[in-house]
Amino acid sequence: MKKKSLTLTLLLVAGISIKAQNMETQKVVFVNKNLNTRMAGLLRLPDNFNLSDNYPAIVVTGPMLSVKEQAQSVYAERLTETGYVTLVFDGTYFGESEGTPRGQELPEVKQSDIEGAVDFLCSLPFVDNDRIGGLGICGSGSYMSVAGVKEPRLKAIAAIVPAIADISKSAMAGFFRPEEEVKAAKEAYEKGEGGLMHLNFMPRAFDEGAAYYYTSRGTHPRWSNQVVAWSQLELVKYNVVNIMKDMKKPYLVITGENAWSRKASTEVFNAVPHTNKEMHVIPEASHFDMYDLAPFVGEAFEFIVPFFGKNL
Repeated sequence: MKKKSLTLTLLLVAGISIKAQNMETQKVVFVNKNLNTRMAGLLRLPDNFNLSDNYPAIVVTGPMLSVKEQAQSVYAERLTETGYVTLVFDGTYFGESEGTPRGQELPEVKQSDIEGAVDFLCSLPFVDNDRIGGLGICGSGSYMSVAGVKEPRLKAIAAIVPAIADISKSAMAGFFRPEEEVKAAKEAYEKGEGGLMHLNFMPRAFDEGAAYYYTSRGTHPRWSNQVVAWSQLELVKYNVVNIMKDMKKPYLVITGENAWSRKASTEVFNAVPHTNKEMHVIPEASHFDMYDLAPFVGEAFEFIVPFFGKNL
């Protein structure tokens, strides 16, 4: 690894305040250079952090429409407890990050957000650039898997209940509106002749999802179930299975025995052509159980820790 200088300027830009003997969480800001949007993140530093050491780091991303304080922080905290620098963030158009119109769930933007997060980690003098990994949950389990193909600085990828294989054949397509209706609404908005059309992407009637997003488990004031409708025009073209045929990195998939996304997770895993991959099914776990519930998350870490330990 090329040695990076320890400069006070960089530390101030990163927003880092060192506190010895315990995990430190800091608000940070970095840039999606493709869109020039400022991104809001949470950087976590391990116990007994030593500025003179070089640490492995992991970018952790969460479910579609999520904000950084939700499921991704559950996993980031556990990873930091095991010695990793971790970074979670609000995607462009979400939470505290920039970007308008708000609530666009666009795969290419999600990919460039991950690239911006890797840029930021590589700028930190205490991060070993040769030991950066990625972990994604649900929709971003698929986004992060694709990042493993497209972003060379990510050395190993873990996907928790990755939910997008070919979304046009997924239950998630049930949230979509007729294509021509959405295209007409987008055109009217861009001409200044109409308001935004939204999809109700996580209705309260979806019992399992509601048990997470509408309770203390996962609710957050900056989270919304409303996604700009024209997002579906990009999502429906996003075939993760085809992309994963070019995956060359060490790859881990964890799903739940009763996860509604298990079929998609299996399709994504099977598309990876090499043998340096592993898939584990957590007994009795549903999709949303894997976001935050014991014992299921703990069981997942029985595989996550040795995977990153071996590959970062």
